[in-house]
Amino acid sequence: MPSESATGIQSDLLETLRASDIRISCRITEVRLEKARATTLAIKPRGVGTDTECWTIGEKEIPCNSLEEAIIVGIEILNRG
Repeated sequence: MPSESATGIQSDLLETLRASDIRISCRITEVRLEKARATTLAIKPRGVGTDTECWTIGEKEIPCNSLEEAIIVGIEILNRG
């Protein structure tokens, strides 16, 4: 899994975040996407240190290879609401 940092986030993700009304917060290893009048989605790491490590979204644990990808998918899920 590639290393992720604030400087590594692509500008298209930042534009998507700026255009949305979604709030992002973190608590230890969990990232939360919150939208008014919508369910909060949690993004969590899974399988850290294994060959199957990834980020999962929500109760259905939708897998994504990177945190950036998970945030984009989470935004789409909340926007479809």
